[in-house]
Amino acid sequence: MKFRRNKGEDKLFEQWVEHGDLPPEATPQKESPEEVPTGKGKNKRLSPLVYILVGAGVIIWCICLVLLLMQSC
Repeated sequence: MKFRRNKGEDKLFEQWVEHGDLPPEATPQKESPEEVPTGKGKNKRLSPLVYILVGAGVIIWCICLVLLLMQSC
């Protein structure tokens, strides 16, 4: 089973084929759509807001931990 290339590799492949001075028979063909595995859903990237909220939560947790440790001493 072959996996789909990412965008950057697709662009490099196209440039290689275009500027490679090779006959069309010598260049490997891209995979057909039926060879590309399909996922159960779209591969969505997480929103930057999620990373900001997780980071803020970790910082708040650390501040609470420090305050708790300072009060106990």
